[in-house]
Amino acid sequence: MKTTKQTTEWDEVLQKKFGNNFVKEEEVKEDEQRKGTPRTMKKEETNVAIFEHERDDENDENDEDEEELEFMKSYREKRIAEMLFMQKEEKEDEKEEKNNNVRRNEYVMHVSHEQWTKEVTEVSRSHPVLVLLTKENSKACFTLERVMEDVARTYRTSRTKFRRAEARDIIPNYPERNVPTLILYRNGDVVENIVGIEQFGGMSGVNTETVRRRVRMKSDEFLMDRGEEEAKEAEKRREKETAKNG
Repeated sequence: MKTTKQTTEWDEVLQKKFGNNFVKEEEVKEDEQRKGTPRTMKKEETNVAIFEHERDDENDENDEDEEELEFMKSYREKRIAEMLFMQKEEKEDEKEEKNNNVRRNEYVMHVSHEQWTKEVTEVSRSHPVLVLLTKENSKACFTLERVMEDVARTYRTSRTKFRRAEARDIIPNYPERNVPTLILYRNGDVVENIVGIEQFGGMSGVNTETVRRRVRMKSDEFLMDRGEEEAKEAEKRREKETAKNG
């Protein structure tokens, strides 16, 4: 780096006259500022490198943030789709269960305490009536209920009528150990009480046929198919004619 002392215009003239290349102090300073000292240049280069590195780090962080946002967006959309699908499935299940209840109610009527006299006692004067007494949250009751629905559907064309009721609603303080209970009603009176699912083969053995056999042990008037009922009616007519012609 060149250094000069401050000169006057006269000094400049003299130096040029004697062949000296004179450079003004201002020019030297400008040249130094333009070129920079090695130390200054090194420091500036270091600062630039640090800036570039920080900018690269910022870019990397921005890329990571964008990827994270994209992932969260995708995850949120997936969860929303799953929730909507589950809601749709639940609605369809509810609709199917409602339809099943309607179909079951076509064959098995639920009766309350207030309906008992009309729907059980009075109906039994003209039809055999089977009444299943149950309680909530009982596996045995639930199992026998489903079997009785099958029985009612199988013998839907018979004269037998099917009813279901909550035991405690019909008989206060009815022992829980006695449910499920199947009551056979005829002519306004109880023909038999069949207590417990064991009477029908137990939890693993109960089915339509075991129920039919057990019910008909007491009276073959219950759970007749159409052919049996027609034969029974024909026999009654013959008996009446015989008695009349007596």
